[in-house]
Amino acid sequence: MKKICFLSCQSLEGHIIDDTLAISFLENSKDYQVTSIPWDLDADWKSFDLVIIRTTWDYHKRPKEFVEKLKFIQTQTRLLNSSEVVEWNFHKGYLKELESRGVRIVPTEMFSYPGKITVPESWDYERFIVKPAISANAYKTIIVERKDLNHESVLSQLYAGDWILQPFMEEIKQGEVSLHFFHNVFSHGILKVPKSGDFRVQEEHGGNVSPFVPSAELLTSATELVMKVPFELLYARVDVVLWQGHYVLMEIELIEPALYFRTSSESVKNFKAALDKIFTSP
Repeated sequence: MKKICFLSCQSLEGHIIDDTLAISFLENSKDYQVTSIPWDLDADWKSFDLVIIRTTWDYHKRPKEFVEKLKFIQTQTRLLNSSEVVEWNFHKGYLKELESRGVRIVPTEMFSYPGKITVPESWDYERFIVKPAISANAYKTIIVERKDLNHESVLSQLYAGDWILQPFMEEIKQGEVSLHFFHNVFSHGILKVPKSGDFRVQEEHGGNVSPFVPSAELLTSATELVMKVPFELLYARVDVVLWQGHYVLMEIELIEPALYFRTSSESVKNFKAALDKIFTSP
């Protein structure tokens, strides 16, 4: 029996979690014993065959400390997704890297604060999303009119560091699609629709979640994207939105994504199959 640790955080209040479905399935199989531990506590990491980053949903508030802890854990045992994946994925500058490699993304500009927010000359949008380059669960995400981008009422909400500027996409009101992959194999899809009057699709903000079956074209492009990530992945969640007739990438979540096990009866089986493969591969 393999011993696994699910990394979590000390307070999950306000979050909707269904990792217990995966944990129960893994333990009932008699192949795995699963323990959940907050990432910022001490533990005998060497006692685990694998540590999996799961519900570490406060990492964006202490990113340097988080990465340092992951690097330490990785000296003690195997970690997935690895600290190298986290360092690549937790700063949303990776979107520009993927764009340079031919991936269609939501138009994205990076800026640092303190500093002026500059809109590219080619952008004719009037409303924008401003959010931290390191964030989770719509943390500090705001909608801003073009005329107000550099107004004190907006700038006073920012903190020192890297930020992202994107056009506000009205299409988000029709929903964001999330496709889940376990060890690069597609498992299940969902559609997340914000509540009326909001733009945030997360359930914590009132969003509604339902199963979604991707077209062959969308599944192919999402699979190709996952395969472009230059690291071994236990899981990946590809978030896209239909914009101007094409699906464009919002994010590829490789650190602590909600995996929505409850939306698919096959999801926990697929997750275990990925773990089995990881432990049996040379």
